[in-house]
Amino acid sequence: MQILWPSPSMETGQGFGLGFAINCEPERSPLPGSKGTYYWYGAFGTTFFVDPKEELIAIIMTQAPGMEIPLHWRLRHYVYQAFSY
Repeated sequence: MQILWPSPSMETGQGFGLGFAINCEPERSPLPGSKGTYYWYGAFGTTFFVDPKEELIAIIMTQAPGMEIPLHWRLRHYVYQAFSY
């Protein structure tokens, strides 16, 4: 399965804040999260996201060159799946 990662853009319902991407239109975003969720993924796999509406913060720090995008994608989906009932 290939995961296509769209960069933050208005087409994907996302924009940029001061130093991070922000979810502006959740219904257009390929990633789960509330309006106002902000995130970033750094070099070598370090990534975080903050969902203020759900009072949720997730951080993962790894050294996995070339895996930063799949790790970010999976972290977001796994965290939200863990809280859905």
